[in-house]
Formats: sequence, C-alpha cells, structure tokens
Amino acid sequence: MGELIFVVKATSMGFAVSKPYGDTEAYDLLIEENGRLLRIQVKSVFTTSRWGYSVSVQRHSRGHGRPVIQYSAQEIDFIAAYVVPHDAWYIVPVFEIVSRAHIRLYPEGAKRNDGALFEKYREAWDLLRLGRATSTEAGCEARSKIKKRK
Repeated sequence: MGELIFVVKATSMGFAVSKPYGDTEAYDLLIEENGRLLRIQVKSVFTTSRWGYSVSVQRHSRGHGRPVIQYSAQEIDFIAAYVVPHDAWYIVPVFEIVSRAHIRLYPEGAKRNDGALFEKYREAWDLLRLGRATSTEAGCEARSKIKKRK
C-alpha cells in the first residue's frame, strides 16, 4: 500500500516512477529525474510506540535463518518512510541510515531535542530532484540545501 501511495504522490509532483518486475532488488521503486535513476526503498508505519514511530531500515535476506542485512549506498539511494496516520513522508538519504536498524519519526514533535534527528527529512521531496546523496560531501551538500529550505 505504501508503494502505491508513494507512486501517486511522486507522479503528482512530476517525477517519473517505475516499478521493477520481481522482488529481487533491495529497492522497491525507481525515480527518474533529469536523466538519473534513483533507487527508493519504501517503508510505512501505522502504529506509534511511546512518543514516535519506529521504522525498520534493514532487511532480511532470502534463505535459511534469514539474517538481517543493512541497506547500503550500492543498493539504494533513499528510504521513503510513510507515517500513515499523519499522511507524512520522510525522504531520507541512505547515508543517514547505513549503520542503523531503526529510525524514529516524530510527526507530532519530539519530546526531547535530541530525538528528532530525521525531522529535517519530512516532506523533503526536493532531495529527489538533487539526486543521489551517498558520500559525506554529497551529504553535506544535501544538508545545506535542507537548511536553506527552512
């Protein structure tokens, strides 16, 4: 359901969106912007736990025992996390989640100042127009553009 809602939202904003056949890639959808293809992993969350919404940013491998695998910049470019009860999207570059198992999102506001690490990515659709942000340098550039947006 989250993927379909992402497609509707992204196409309404002028993005070209494609869905690969099969389920063998780490990404769910592709966005084409200015001749570039961006790999998007879509996550959605429906229920809150304590003061925020927890979104898993890792995946299970295929096979016996199903070990957990971190997403990497070689597999995806962005996580698009949808908080369903608030109709809120978070467009998070992969470099922000590489060493994490979960991220916490606070569309109603965080109780503590240090808890809202990902609020800067709420409705950050313009990052998809900027393209892939996987290196530290690209990450700094993306953060700079986000700050200017505010």
